[in-house]
Amino acid sequence: MKAKNSLDKYRYYFSKRIEIFFHSLKKSQIKGRKHGPKVVLNSLPKSGTHLLESLFLQLPFMRHCGKKTLRLETQNPVEPKLKILSSIKNGQFLLSHMQYHEKALETINTNNTKIIHLVRDPRDVLLSHLNYIEKMDTTQKSHGFIASYGSRFEKLKAMIEGKKDVLEPFPEVLDKFLAWTESNDVLCVKFEHLIGPNGGGDKHKQEEAVKSICNHISIELNQDQLEDVCNKIYSVKSSTFNKGKIGNWNRILSEEEKKWLNKTIENQIINYGYK
Repeated sequence: MKAKNSLDKYRYYFSKRIEIFFHSLKKSQIKGRKHGPKVVLNSLPKSGTHLLESLFLQLPFMRHCGKKTLRLETQNPVEPKLKILSSIKNGQFLLSHMQYHEKALETINTNNTKIIHLVRDPRDVLLSHLNYIEKMDTTQKSHGFIASYGSRFEKLKAMIEGKKDVLEPFPEVLDKFLAWTESNDVLCVKFEHLIGPNGGGDKHKQEEAVKSICNHISIELNQDQLEDVCNKIYSVKSSTFNKGKIGNWNRILSEEEKKWLNKTIENQIINYGYK
């Protein structure tokens, strides 16, 4: 979503609501209203949320719940967010960027809802977030903060350090999402596995990722359906699509930047399962 003002955002959300409405009227989606699963699709921002959304729009019985992406930050009141989590109906999925909170997980489980958490190499997440702040959504206050720095290296350092009430330090954000990957109630999926060959990934790993997701939410696909779904997941039409490739940080960053970044967030890189 490229937004220079509030009108751009309104146009985007209006067109998306129209798309969601007509998708929900399909025969399979109508059937899902009775017996379909309730699902929360969670991720740290810029980790591939729209990749998961693209997958779920291809699955039988599933439809978007129609609500904006839910954001839950642990320093803010959680109760209003719990009401949204409790409102998910059969056959609906909700997109979310929820930092880990025990009450959120408890509400999800109580509502008989499944949760899938998508993770991505933190170095690619950082670069994708920088691109979004700089070029995609210039209406947010973090845009002015990052724009005040000259070089990319300075901007990356600013994102790592953050600024109070403007931009949360990136390592702290990573740490606040980490517990989702450690819960037995959560299916954790890697972006690099789900993206498939069109995004520089592996076809077999993509199929296995989709199988694990379908198994987690009790939806069955035959082999033809599985291949058809996988072929349609990756899309450059995503509203926040940048390059969507694996290991972009290793191609773009200078050797100095790589060395600094690997050292600065070394613990987070390891904790998220990356080298």
